[in-house]
Amino acid sequence: MFRSLLGVACLLATVFCQQENDLIKDLPGLLFKANFKSYSGYVDANANGTWKMHYMLTESRSNPDTDPLLVWFNGGPGCSSLGGLFEELGPFYVNFDGETLYENPYAWNAKANVLYLESPIGVGYSYDTTTPGYFQANDNQTAGQNYLALTNFFKVAQPKYANRTFYLSGESYAGIYIPMLTDLIVQGINNATNPFPNKNFQGSAIGNGFMNVKGLLNALALWSAYHGRVSVQDWDNIKNNCTNNTDMDNFEFSKFTTSKNKIDYVGDDSYCGKLIQPLISQNADNTEGFDQYNFYQECYDKSVFQAPPPSASGKRVKRSALAGVSAIHKQYQQLGSFKGTSNLAQNTATLVNRFSNDNQFGYFCWNEDAVGKYLNSDKVQNALNIPQAWKDQKNGWEDCRMSIYNNYTLTYETTNQFFKSIITNLKTNFRFLIYNGDVDTVCNYLGDAKHIAQVAAENGLNTLSSRTPWYYSDNQQLAGFVQSYSGKNANGATIIIDVLTVKGAGHMVPYDRAGPSVQMISNFVWAANNAFVNYTSQANFNPNIQLSEMVGGSSTTISFLFAVSAVLLQLIL
Repeated sequence: MFRSLLGVACLLATVFCQQENDLIKDLPGLLFKANFKSYSGYVDANANGTWKMHYMLTESRSNPDTDPLLVWFNGGPGCSSLGGLFEELGPFYVNFDGETLYENPYAWNAKANVLYLESPIGVGYSYDTTTPGYFQANDNQTAGQNYLALTNFFKVAQPKYANRTFYLSGESYAGIYIPMLTDLIVQGINNATNPFPNKNFQGSAIGNGFMNVKGLLNALALWSAYHGRVSVQDWDNIKNNCTNNTDMDNFEFSKFTTSKNKIDYVGDDSYCGKLIQPLISQNADNTEGFDQYNFYQECYDKSVFQAPPPSASGKRVKRSALAGVSAIHKQYQQLGSFKGTSNLAQNTATLVNRFSNDNQFGYFCWNEDAVGKYLNSDKVQNALNIPQAWKDQKNGWEDCRMSIYNNYTLTYETTNQFFKSIITNLKTNFRFLIYNGDVDTVCNYLGDAKHIAQVAAENGLNTLSSRTPWYYSDNQQLAGFVQSYSGKNANGATIIIDVLTVKGAGHMVPYDRAGPSVQMISNFVWAANNAFVNYTSQANFNPNIQLSEMVGGSSTTISFLFAVSAVLLQLIL
């Protein structure tokens, strides 16, 4: 008996040691005292262990031992989920020095443990142990990698989460990843022979999802036409000569386009293709300057921020801000008359954001370079438990691995078949959240809304309401609109799909509308299993945020704008 107990104790100690080996003990440059643990490590993504998928886990600021787990995927394909962590929804934002971290008070780990998987293999710190610079990826392979990686997360890396309620989430090309992975997990949970290790799977959230490529393209033509990107004469010309005055809302504009990878489409050489081209990507002369990820987001000074317009080739363009980081640093040096945080309020005009039209110091315009510098630091990589084997391959960490994107061909033009399989095979209640920033031109809200309406119709789900507003904060600020579909399958499981817009947000909703986004996701993961979500509720997120205590300083309740200013001034002065 004693030997049996001793054996169990040793086994538990081994498991504990394995999961605590991934604990981040000292995150370089952290400027605030984090009241939560973070982990960084690897899980196997194939049977023989040659595919190593990197993960980071930021535990909940509330009750990490009982709060649900939210799994996050960035898209691309080829973009790192650490981009989501350090540029969007994570608790750490990188300063323009590329060396220090300030607090994102609107991080999604407010009431959830958030797991970031760098998928597929070859992205970020994830790697193939046998092939340096590995870049081979496709939809089916990625789904298999994600399934096995998540299996090993629950079994090996962090088994304390094996019985925890969990959800999938992600954005952009994760609109392909998540339905496919959701389908595999549902099948795995139903598999009595080799079951998925965690049966407490309750939902999936997809932000600005790439779920139906031609549907998005057709809707984008409409979105662009009614956002002033084409004259009324040219629009009439398209109606008269290309669509024969048929129903424009349901016209297949995609018939006049072409694509090499089935992801990026451009107008073909036909007369109508040339008319439609500026509606779906960029004018042929490449002179139309706006950020395709947020139609209303500007990085005003081109000489500083190098914000490129959408490519005429149709490819999504990543911005570069190599000069912008130093320019912002120079601007803040001009605030040198303020020698302490207590004096920040003497001249409010010094705090006016002159770099962009958001309230976060133009972070959108320069964060990729700052994050890249930070994550390519050797001391940061050591703190994140990145092995020498990855370093020896000399891949370097990149926000988006273009070798993967440039060699990727879409397999599934729509995700209808995966939604159908999920809805048919579910044995327990389940909910989807399909949310969109309403000014994104990469994956627009109209295309996703049309796609889910089609999914609902194909699977016998009922439309429960017309679009209704949802609100943020005590001031009842309009945050967007939501519509719900629901029904039961043959197994008696209730399926709910919420289609939600976030007003004024682009592709990166957690950054563009930080407060509403964390209220939205917290309400989603904390709603009762068979209940509809009240996205306006403040029961799961308090917008009156108490900032964390600064390293070497005292806590403060000043606004986020003043707090970030203080951090930046401390760095410079």
